[in-house]
Amino acid sequence: MLTTVEKVLALKKLELFSRISGEMLADVAFFLEEYSYDKGSTIISEGEILSDLFILVEGELDVISDSRKIDKMFPGQSFGELAVLDGVLSSVSLSAFTDAIVLRLNGEDFTDIFNQREEIASGIIKYLAETVRLLKREHLPR
Repeated sequence: MLTTVEKVLALKKLELFSRISGEMLADVAFFLEEYSYDKGSTIISEGEILSDLFILVEGELDVISDSRKIDKMFPGQSFGELAVLDGVLSSVSLSAFTDAIVLRLNGEDFTDIFNQREEIASGIIKYLAETVRLLKREHLPR
């Protein structure tokens, strides 16, 4: 079982939460649920409604689309950062390549935290604004 400090460190590694203080992230960490998956287990299925944030803490995951392995995920990587904001269908499946430990933040809990903690909402909005600016710059004609 991960400690609150370990959960905060896992959150701090994500761009989505990188602008938020550790103290505020401790509040978020309280809502993180820890799941253990055996090798070969499915974490998410392609086409499944996705509204949660997942953080891989230990192990490796296969990213699968149309029954083909297209990528791998390693500790410190996450999935569902945008889905936690708006809920969407998953475009890929995630399967445990090795035994894995994943932290999961329920979308409803995220919404409650976002609505109740101004610093958290502000940090996430800044992240989203920076992401949009970067994407716009990348797609401007040169």
